[in-house]
Amino acid sequence: MTVYEVPRERWLYADRGMMKRMGWLLSDHSSYLAEQASTDRPEPELPEMGFEQINLRLQHAWEKSQIVSVQINALYDGEYLPLIQGAAVGFAASQLYLQLKTGHVRMLQVEDIRHVDILDATKWWAE
Repeated sequence: MTVYEVPRERWLYADRGMMKRMGWLLSDHSSYLAEQASTDRPEPELPEMGFEQINLRLQHAWEKSQIVSVQINALYDGEYLPLIQGAAVGFAASQLYLQLKTGHVRMLQVEDIRHVDILDATKWWAE
């Protein structure tokens, strides 16, 4: 295999080589790190709701196809796990089915839920 390299004095324009791409790579890397930092941030402890209140909110969200934010009653290193947000697409037999932004469906046990908030769908899809 023969590699043909054009001498620098015969280039049509002054190319800075990798330097022009490094800013782009650094920008993507910085935004990735910022996104990871926001997802790795511990969630604040939300007030614990009773089973009836959770059940009513989830049933309402399912009937109206609304977006919910759910905090699970589980700790990791003394902090609550990140909130689970999704569209309520199924609710039966003490199980909640959420469609996440990724398109995946996640099943949650209602007895594991600590707090439920109904979110504005237009803002959630825009994020």
